[in-house]
Amino acid sequence: MRELSDILLVMQAGSMGVSLTLLLVLVLSCLQKPDTTGTYEKVRWLLALAMLLLGVHYLLQMWFGFRAQGDDVGTVVNILFYSPVTYIMSYSILRIGCGRGYHRKFLSASVISMVLILCCFAYGYLRYGSLHMQEVLYVMGLIYLLTVVFFIVYPIKEIRRVRKMVNEESEQEPILYNLYMRTSVRLLYMASILVTFSIFYTPALAIAGPLFLVTLVFYIISFVALGFNIRQVNDILVEETEEEVCPVRGNTATEAARAVMDDELKARICGLIEGWRKSQGYASVEINSGTLAGRLNIPKRQLVQYLREVEGKTFRIWLSALRLEEAKREILEHPEYSNEAIAESCGFSRSHLQVKFKEATGLTINEWRADNAKGGPITPKNKS
Repeated sequence: MRELSDILLVMQAGSMGVSLTLLLVLVLSCLQKPDTTGTYEKVRWLLALAMLLLGVHYLLQMWFGFRAQGDDVGTVVNILFYSPVTYIMSYSILRIGCGRGYHRKFLSASVISMVLILCCFAYGYLRYGSLHMQEVLYVMGLIYLLTVVFFIVYPIKEIRRVRKMVNEESEQEPILYNLYMRTSVRLLYMASILVTFSIFYTPALAIAGPLFLVTLVFYIISFVALGFNIRQVNDILVEETEEEVCPVRGNTATEAARAVMDDELKARICGLIEGWRKSQGYASVEINSGTLAGRLNIPKRQLVQYLREVEGKTFRIWLSALRLEEAKREILEHPEYSNEAIAESCGFSRSHLQVKFKEATGLTINEWRADNAKGGPITPKNKS
């Protein structure tokens, strides 16, 4: 038992050192890479707060020896500190994956769970006069477990929804570091579930604790690396996509339902778009509905309404179709051009053009090029 206490003390000291080191990394990286997005910076300071809370938690565990007083006492303290840390970590993942949307359901559930845990703690302490809370501890543990499950499931669902929407609307390729972020998030989720059960039994915590710290280090390093590779357009893209997919919200319902755009205005906008198309404005990878509206010198609302009423598409779907048609024209007019040159001239990346081409025609670019060169029918291959 004495050996276990010594091991636990060393682990707590090491965990405190790791937490404070990660805090320092987050703060110093801010000075090295200041030109990130507002969302990223908010998440950075939230994570720094989480690392500070973890550091304070491990310091108190060592100073007062809560875990040495018994598994039940150590578990109570763990739940009190791990709850806000889990919330911050989950919220940071949600903000990185979904941008700056209003997640009222997430916030409401978080506040309710925190209040319930604090109420259980207050009731148990007042009833038993110590941190040995007996059956109250199991109620706290159940609430904490349900909270952790919610903090895992909700961000996963929201991120999948937003990623699906953005992938359908955008030709932007995923950042390589986003792949590392997704991997680290999955590992962090698994480690969090493991720690949630192991806090009730010290020997199990001695195994799960270091695993959690390793995944935490991986997550923070991936987050910092993302800051050096983040694209400023991400927040804009998510915001404009949601605005076009869900244009009617709250008090804007009556405004959106007003008179349909007249034919004269439609013809004018159509002419402006045709001129922009002839000047190959679609080749810019930075184009979005806001910048296009500015170049056409019309309100963004009119552009979005025109595309919705005339084309029956959102901006990104319309832009993708336009680029694809231009790519086909380039292939027919210049069969000697490489796929990379065609992709660049149309605003696609090479790999994304291949994906979109396959989705639209059922053929690869080379197959489509060969069929047209022969003058034969353009038919997709049978899918097995």
